[in-house]
Amino acid sequence: MTSFQVIFKQRRAKVLKKTNFGCLKGVYTINVTNGCSLSCTYCYARGYSQAPPKGEVELYTNLPSLLQQELANPRRRENPDLVVFNTASDCFQPHPAILDVTYHSMKVLLEEGVTISFLTKGEIPPRFLQLFGRWPERVLAQIGLVSLSQRYWQQFEPGAAPPGVRLKNIRSLFDIGITPEVRMDPIIPFLTDGEGEVERFIRTIKELGVKRLSLSYLHLRPGIARQLEEELPPPYRDIIHSCFQNQAWAQVGTSTKTKLIPRPLRERGYRRIKDIAQAYGIEAVICSCKNPDLKGGICVPERIIKRHSFKEPKKRDRQLTLFPC
Repeated sequence: MTSFQVIFKQRRAKVLKKTNFGCLKGVYTINVTNGCSLSCTYCYARGYSQAPPKGEVELYTNLPSLLQQELANPRRRENPDLVVFNTASDCFQPHPAILDVTYHSMKVLLEEGVTISFLTKGEIPPRFLQLFGRWPERVLAQIGLVSLSQRYWQQFEPGAAPPGVRLKNIRSLFDIGITPEVRMDPIIPFLTDGEGEVERFIRTIKELGVKRLSLSYLHLRPGIARQLEEELPPPYRDIIHSCFQNQAWAQVGTSTKTKLIPRPLRERGYRRIKDIAQAYGIEAVICSCKNPDLKGGICVPERIIKRHSFKEPKKRDRQLTLFPC
């Protein structure tokens, strides 16, 4: 578990705003913190200009009260029917103050009839499960999980919950009537996409009842490249470097400097994973916003797609989603 300092702040700006990026375009989102204690080595949100340094997280302590005020404002044109939590951090960072603000923010929205959605690599505490159990039809959950390997977890996701805990999250959500999806992102060539490892992974989540899996390979931005260089041991750095060494920086969505793993390598990997998933009766969807050169799908929970009648983004509109992990 990584150590970190929480800096308490009051949010001044409006809370409920619609996004204009990737698969979440037109959806209301909210971030409880600026920065994230999970410190995943591949997280590009850590490279934002406004992001605090590693080891610090800024917590907006007044979010629950601001949410209540905005929802009750008679001048508000419309109230959201869906709010996506923490597109640039994680809902379940292991700190009591962060969890308190997250809990009360979610409670305000659920009590007002708003559906909430989240993606997490943390541990979901029991009180959240009790809250979600009151309105399971209004909770859309994605669990971020790339590999069952303890070594991968320790090297790439040092502050995240262990794989076994995330599998427990899946089981607990099913127990209260919520059908979670799994987000396999970022897949790393030659480390997490081997046939044997993928089959063990998919067989495990199938046994828990998972029916849908979204896929995306690792991408690079300058900030990510620096983090990988500083935080990974040489063998992992060398493998990743070999995948990107002949790739040029290009504009992908809002990022002017992004490198994608070579298309043939991604295509072979996606085909292998999708074939294994299909054999186990799981739908595997390639994330369009992180693979603008491939035919993919919408990587957010399926009920968001149905609720908002989303269509696959046009090629010129595809961009990297702001989910950092």
